[in-house]
Amino acid sequence: MAATVGSLIQFDSKEQSWEEYCEIMDHFFIANGIDDADKKRAVLLSSVGAQTYALMRNLLSPVKPGERSYQELVSLLKDHFHPKPSEITQRWKFNTRDRKHVESVGDYVAELRKLAQDCNFGDTLTVMLRDRLVCGINDRIQRKLLAEEGLTFDRAFKMAVAIEAASRDMEDLRSSGDHRRGSLTAAPVLAVSGSQQGPPGDSKKCFRCGGTNHLANDCRFASEKCHNCGKMGHIRRVCRMRLGDREKNKQLKGGSGRQMKQTHYMQGEISRSDSEGDDMFHLTESVKTMYNMRDEIRIPKEDPMRTQLVVNGKVVTYEVDTGCGYTIMSKKSFDGLFKDSKRPKLLTCGLKLKTYGGHVVPVLGAAKVKVQHGGSVKNLAVVVVKGPGASLLGRGWIKALKIDWEKVNSVLEGEEALQEVLVKHETVFKEELGKLKGFSAKICVKKEANPQFYKPRSVPFAMRHKVEQELERLLKEKIIEPVKFSDWAAPIVPILKPDGTVRICGDYKLTVNKVSALEQYPIPRMEDLIACLSGGEKYTKLDMSHAYQQIVLDEEARKYVTVNTPKGLFTYTRLPFGVSSSPAIFQRTMENVLQGIPNVAVYLDDIILTGRSEKEHIQILDQVLQRLEESGLRLKRSKCQFLEKEVIFLGHKVDKTGLHPLPAKVKAVQEAPSPTSVTELKAYLGLLNFYNRFLPNLSTLLAPLHKLLRKDEKWVWGPDQERVFKLSKELLQSDRVLVHYDERKELILSCDASPYGVGAVLAHRMPDGQEKPIGFASRTLGAAERNYSQLDKEGLAVIFGVQYFHKYLYGRKSIICTDHKPLVSLLNEMKAVPQMASQRIMRWAVLLRAYEYVILYREGKKNANADGLSRLPISEESDKESPEEHVLVMEEMQGPVLRSEQIKKWTTKDPTLAKVREYIQRGWPNHKNSELKPFEVRKEELSVQDGCVLWGARTVMPARAQPYMLEQLDPAHPGMSRMKALARSYVWWPHMDLDIEKKVKTCTVCQEQRKAPEHAPLHPWEWPDKPWRRLHIDYAGPFMGKMFLIIVDAHSKWLDVHPVASATAAATVESLRSSFSTHGIPEMIVSDNGQCFVSERFQEFVSRNGITHVTAAPYHPSSNGLAERAVQTFKELMKKSKGETLETKVNRALFSYRITPQTTTGRSPAELMMGRKLRGLLDFVHPDLKDRVARRQAKQKEHHETLQTAHL
Repeated sequence: MAATVGSLIQFDSKEQSWEEYCEIMDHFFIANGIDDADKKRAVLLSSVGAQTYALMRNLLSPVKPGERSYQELVSLLKDHFHPKPSEITQRWKFNTRDRKHVESVGDYVAELRKLAQDCNFGDTLTVMLRDRLVCGINDRIQRKLLAEEGLTFDRAFKMAVAIEAASRDMEDLRSSGDHRRGSLTAAPVLAVSGSQQGPPGDSKKCFRCGGTNHLANDCRFASEKCHNCGKMGHIRRVCRMRLGDREKNKQLKGGSGRQMKQTHYMQGEISRSDSEGDDMFHLTESVKTMYNMRDEIRIPKEDPMRTQLVVNGKVVTYEVDTGCGYTIMSKKSFDGLFKDSKRPKLLTCGLKLKTYGGHVVPVLGAAKVKVQHGGSVKNLAVVVVKGPGASLLGRGWIKALKIDWEKVNSVLEGEEALQEVLVKHETVFKEELGKLKGFSAKICVKKEANPQFYKPRSVPFAMRHKVEQELERLLKEKIIEPVKFSDWAAPIVPILKPDGTVRICGDYKLTVNKVSALEQYPIPRMEDLIACLSGGEKYTKLDMSHAYQQIVLDEEARKYVTVNTPKGLFTYTRLPFGVSSSPAIFQRTMENVLQGIPNVAVYLDDIILTGRSEKEHIQILDQVLQRLEESGLRLKRSKCQFLEKEVIFLGHKVDKTGLHPLPAKVKAVQEAPSPTSVTELKAYLGLLNFYNRFLPNLSTLLAPLHKLLRKDEKWVWGPDQERVFKLSKELLQSDRVLVHYDERKELILSCDASPYGVGAVLAHRMPDGQEKPIGFASRTLGAAERNYSQLDKEGLAVIFGVQYFHKYLYGRKSIICTDHKPLVSLLNEMKAVPQMASQRIMRWAVLLRAYEYVILYREGKKNANADGLSRLPISEESDKESPEEHVLVMEEMQGPVLRSEQIKKWTTKDPTLAKVREYIQRGWPNHKNSELKPFEVRKEELSVQDGCVLWGARTVMPARAQPYMLEQLDPAHPGMSRMKALARSYVWWPHMDLDIEKKVKTCTVCQEQRKAPEHAPLHPWEWPDKPWRRLHIDYAGPFMGKMFLIIVDAHSKWLDVHPVASATAAATVESLRSSFSTHGIPEMIVSDNGQCFVSERFQEFVSRNGITHVTAAPYHPSSNGLAERAVQTFKELMKKSKGETLETKVNRALFSYRITPQTTTGRSPAELMMGRKLRGLLDFVHPDLKDRVARRQAKQKEHHETLQTAHL
């Protein structure tokens, strides 16, 4: 039997691909003359190994592998090990593959050919390879290839290989001749070291970075900018111009052949002359420059020693120079250090500095600065000189600060390596908006979902310009784009940020969030994140810039996130905040980008990483930044922290010893003041009792405190009470009560407010159903906040708690508990905020829509934990002020106007309202007062603004103002129901409805024009869901010498009236054209069978404009009841209206009608038609913020000018 040629090993999918194994097997068959298919199958099955054979059995079960042909078995395993990849994905990989820094041209082309295998380029393969080679080569080879005409792939490949080889040979020639060249230099005293070549063993170091494992042409720093000389092509560590060597380079031209290394020697001291005063320093100095000659013996170059010190609060890098007696800084560095802060005074001094050659180094003076190093803080003198150069740390500072050089050297090495990585990836920190490559986010909306379209909300005048600026910015950065039409639209809510700019948020809980399928991806647990960081010494924390907006939104999904703004409709092109699936989408994306890198934890837009050593840490950081850079993402440099011993992550302090709770979590308990009254003591004991199940024998400990609650006990807070109070606070902060945050446990935020503070407790519900706190928070109320109604104070407590514990609550479900029942409805996560709610509540409701929560009512005695904190708040007032609002007069009306200034004066003199105002600000008494009963039942919703009492958004009228208000309500004699509706929109006082009824009944005009009872019900038309869809029209008259075309909108009850000479078809058409030019073309018009409405011209007009015309049944005008009622209303208003001309009467009648809420809709026609209220006389009763805004702006201007004067 002939010997077998070669052998087959068992197949291992970890070592080789299935295609490679099959190719080796085909060669084996040829070498041994095996042609029979059955024999091939037998060789295959006997050679692949037990693991692969078992895999084939499982894939074919119940059929055995021996029952399939050789080709079927090969195809089976090929489909299993190498399923056909997506052509689109493979082409994306091919088109984004660039040459790596240390990759040769040959290796790069081989990799491109491998990537092209599954791209199906066909006949265009060589063209695609040529294009990718030229575009991805990434250095000066690219320029030469682009200059070549008629370039083919083979030609491009040969040229690239030849240029690469020539560059390598040139580098060898250059390095071999360098050791024969030298020069003699003399440098100024401020330069630390001359340019010198390395030792013979280092002749092949890269001149760009100093590395030895690559050529200069392949160096990744070839396009980097030096931070010393500013030139391109190398980094600071190997810069030949380091530390003021420009003067040295000038002298190189006259050198004779030897190069020298220089050091400095300085001696002298700074003395203060009493006769010269404080503005004069006297320094004496002798300067010598010493040279070390280099001839046959090469002295290895040592990099300068550097250290960082904190000077006047800013970090400065100094070069250590023990030969210098004083610390020296250049004028440029000195000015740069204090460009953003007050510069210390530069004092004159008598110091003279000279170079070895006698050149004078100009000394500008000396300054006293505050220097910090480690725990040492000193006030020391620094000498400032003219010209460039590094800052030198002299012996005087070294001695004063007692610097430990072993630690300094270690830190400096790490700092330099860190800076190299940051410079290498400086693209990641660019200010521009990032864009994730190769991915677009999708939003899955249920198929049966109906589009949701909301009108734009009115924007306060004071914020309108800022909103427009923000829209312009979003447009410029292509985050949003305008659209002319959309079935979906969410209103926007502008949120004022601390820096004065505006963030625009879409209120997506009203639209897409209700009908979209929530993206399912787990947000990582704290234990999993911390496990990734175990064993680390230092930590780096990276913060994503405009996190979600770096992800492109899928084209199909963009229509769902359209926002309706005062400037029109805009749709987002990037993933917006507020969409319920955004956190899960972003978490999945970031984990995919950084997968496979060890010691890295990702939580939404926060990335934290570590390493077991500083070197490993920087290597991991390099990988993370490389991934982010390749993905097109951007970081916010100002919020990033590098190589820190401890960082704050998800509300915990992380260091090498593990996880620690933040002091801020228990600050509210630690700094809680001692109770000063029985009420405060009861609140504190309620907080303790809430957690008494975790604190055994608590009643025995608290006996001295309970003693003060006895009725006959005099209040005396003595040493025993203080001792027990402090001990009980320590117990609350112990691990018997506090627990660590756990992603798997339910989150509960309990909030409460008192007349002078707000408190919040974040807790977990434990498996036994009990609540254990994670952290406590409280603060006192500001002066303005103490004037809030109890409703607003309770709402403020919720907002305070949510913002304080944001890191825990954002991105996951939580329960918010409050003991204020009205707040449950107002801040309900799935309900729209009532129109009559205060603007403050509206803003808070929108702010909460960024969170996923359920708000529940919890009666006061069960909410004792938060109640105790609110009644013992720490002294920390909010530094945020509510956004100012501008109120502008839109129309001038005749006659006297009741203004808020007058109401404020009358409120102060009104005995009842004066008490109410005091109780709102200081708390309501326990005893009942029948006179105040109407106010007590509303006390939770009462507030004070500019001295006026408000009930929600309505001004409470003092007794003296009520008759004036009744007169202002009745100028157009709208009738009893309309007058009540109008009054309820603006004002309130006890028994207001009864007073209005009396007013109408005693009004002669109202009684004369009172309508007769209706005989039959009107025809019930369906109410349109949008304005100006169905119009009802009719003529009124002849009346006052004219005919009036009455047009009424069925949705809003908006009334348009056109006086005409006669009711002709031509006059009707022209009047309708006038209304259509303002409001658009309706879908339907309803009229009676009047001649002008059934004429050929009118029919042609409605047909040409695509309007459906419906006529009422003959002899039954009530079937067009809306128009009939509008005619009646218009006539009544005209009879009551005053004015010299017909036009004035019509305008006044229409204005009164349009601003008055309708009984059927509950809102005014103007609100439903125009999306805003029209400004009227009654708006003047609200406190005018104009003066307050002016005072505020004047104060801000004065503060700004004071700061400018201070800087000067």
